[in-house]
Amino acid sequence: MLKLTSIMLALLLSMACFTLNAQQAAVNPGTAKGIVRDTAQNYVLKSATVSVYKSADSTLISYQVTNNYGEFSFKNLPVNVLLRLDVSNVGYATTRKTFTIPVDKNTIDLKTIVANRRDIMLNDVVISVPPISMNGDTLEFNAAAFKLDSNAVVEDLLRQIPNITLWGDGQITVNGKEVKSLLVNGKSFFGGDMKLATQNLAKNAVQKIQVYNTSRNQQSTNPADSTLEMNIKLKKGKDIGYFGKIGAGYGTDGRFETDASINMFTPKMQLAVVGAINNINKIADNVGELQSNSTFKGVGTNVEYQPDFRAEGITRPSAIGANFTYNFIEKPTWELKNTLRSNYFLQDKNTNYLSDYKTTTSVNSTDKVIESNNTNNQSSNTTQRFDSRYEYSKKGHNLDFSQEVNFNQGDNVNQTFRRATNLQDVLTSTNNSMNTGNYNNKSFRFGGNYRYSPYIITSDTRFRGFDANYSLNTYNNESERLNLTEFKSFTGTAASQKFNRKYNTLSDGFRQELDLTIRDLKGLIFGNKKYSRLTFNLTNRLLINSDKNDNRVQDLDTLTNVYKTNAYLNNKLTTNVIEETPGLEISRGFSKSMSNRYYKTLNFTFHPKQLLIGQDIKSDRLFQNLNRTYSQFAPDASISFYNHQYGETSRQYSLDYKTTMRIPDINQLAPLTDSTDIFNLRRGNINLKEVVQRELSFSFYSSDQRNKNTLNYNFTLRAGLNDNNIVDSLLIDEQNRRTVYMVNADGNKYLNGEASIRKTYKLKTSEFQFNLYGNFNTGRNPGYTNGIFTYSSNLNTYS
Repeated sequence: MLKLTSIMLALLLSMACFTLNAQQAAVNPGTAKGIVRDTAQNYVLKSATVSVYKSADSTLISYQVTNNYGEFSFKNLPVNVLLRLDVSNVGYATTRKTFTIPVDKNTIDLKTIVANRRDIMLNDVVISVPPISMNGDTLEFNAAAFKLDSNAVVEDLLRQIPNITLWGDGQITVNGKEVKSLLVNGKSFFGGDMKLATQNLAKNAVQKIQVYNTSRNQQSTNPADSTLEMNIKLKKGKDIGYFGKIGAGYGTDGRFETDASINMFTPKMQLAVVGAINNINKIADNVGELQSNSTFKGVGTNVEYQPDFRAEGITRPSAIGANFTYNFIEKPTWELKNTLRSNYFLQDKNTNYLSDYKTTTSVNSTDKVIESNNTNNQSSNTTQRFDSRYEYSKKGHNLDFSQEVNFNQGDNVNQTFRRATNLQDVLTSTNNSMNTGNYNNKSFRFGGNYRYSPYIITSDTRFRGFDANYSLNTYNNESERLNLTEFKSFTGTAASQKFNRKYNTLSDGFRQELDLTIRDLKGLIFGNKKYSRLTFNLTNRLLINSDKNDNRVQDLDTLTNVYKTNAYLNNKLTTNVIEETPGLEISRGFSKSMSNRYYKTLNFTFHPKQLLIGQDIKSDRLFQNLNRTYSQFAPDASISFYNHQYGETSRQYSLDYKTTMRIPDINQLAPLTDSTDIFNLRRGNINLKEVVQRELSFSFYSSDQRNKNTLNYNFTLRAGLNDNNIVDSLLIDEQNRRTVYMVNADGNKYLNGEASIRKTYKLKTSEFQFNLYGNFNTGRNPGYTNGIFTYSSNLNTYS
């Protein structure tokens, strides 16, 4: 019933959204069109900026840029209202024309708008800065043309510009298209979080806002390959500044929070220091989260740094961090960049929680086991993280290095009390345990990426570039744990047991990955000869993984009260895995376009690959010494269609097929069973096979590029199946003790998806935003319970 109510509510909200849209459309049904022409030179003006204002108060209603034929067309304009049309272009004086759209026709043709050059005008003119102009391919909004309060910030300025929407989560869209990157004077601003710039920089420090498309592949003309970027250009002398925030709060039951931040920037350097402490489960995982929620505008509607009501117990975190950026080039561009970024983060957490729950397990058609569980856990943790990134770009060469060092240490105490009864409420067993431990973990990550593309490509260019990506991850972990377990049986069919066991575990390892792509193999071999319109890219992925584990286990000898080595669990284990994946990516694209009208592309890609995996396991236990090889043909394929209607909509459809393989690890093949885990004894299966997963997904995205009240929506569906999925075969006794065997089973299927709708309504002095998001996950999972093959189904939804 609750699920049905939620679905009906979502449908009603969606219907309300479209109903409001219809009502809004009825208020402003007017249209106006025309053409801009230089009659002296007898040609039309393309890329001229055309803006429509209310004549009474000069309120900006809409704007657009003329197409290659000098045409413009506005929709959703008010009727029977005196309007003013401004036309501006580089080298031309601003042309103004007033008009009124008649109520009976709801449309007006302004015909030819004559633009006059400044150098041929005889009378003196006053040159004023238009609010909107087109500079090449860059759309510019001049801040001086928008009158706001003296305390206004960039966010307030953007809200005054038609066709720009600032969503509650910080996302920015221009004509319905999402802005992927926001820069300040051509540089990332304190890590790239848009809110740090829009909610902290004063409006009176801004000269102009620039919006343009940028593409990693500069030779591509496909709009789908480009992303929208926004740049805030500051006034001269305003590129040096600082801002910050200090906040504190106190509530009932001794709850409190406090945070502080200070941020400084110059043309080449940016430095931020942040800190926070609370006992209301507000946990930040990095410097960026603390920065983005310490702005002049406050935390807003985001939930990244809010009390986490899903967290167990009460957590008291305290954190401090710093962010540093240095630009070796004061004014970087896409082809010339030299930047170093680094972050330091220190966090200490103390957590206490209690849990009490009851479970009922059906052993067979008549018997059930009812288990009560009570847990008390206390833990403390200290984390340090230092990371940095260096980026260098120069005329076709793009180099990127990054590294991260982590130190994590802590301790915990966990007490668990279990009691199992039958349907007659007769006690069958109890299992009480206490675990105390501490750990000290270290890790290091390094990544390097190099991309080469010829700066100038001609028909004679054979080598079109390549991509090389390398990553290295290492770790070193050390932990100590003491386990006290007492199991008592009251049925007489099982002996009571008591354990006092120490664990000392040392583990270290590394993971290396090298990905290489050579683009346009056909051109490299045959040059500019047109043997085929297919494109061939050679790909290869090499993965080397090594893990070493040294497990030292001791049991208390009750006779001598001395801990002695556990000859079975004491073990050294080394696992080496090498994975090689060569492939050939074959693609074919079709496109059709009309200048400033539409652009359509249809792309087919087929990527056959061969997965080759070697697994070598060496152990002190003979039954764990394994050497296995795996091979699987794993093709990928995709079909994508992109339909871009200039000034109307942009829609993208994608159908993808992927094949992956998962191999069983030592804990599934031949684990060492720890007898202290009485209620969950795990057994291996040396005959396990690899799991092959095949997934088909479909995604759709629609972006509304009309003047106002944009509607954006998207959804994704994924369906897949796992052959030879590794599942549990459970044996459950009357005391709810479980022995788990791993087996292969077919029949594992899943279906999941997500969808979102965004709608905005701009009013005179405010804005209404509608955002609906939801996802679901359903699947069928095979397994065995006491020798009987069963299927379990699940359905999870979130909105």
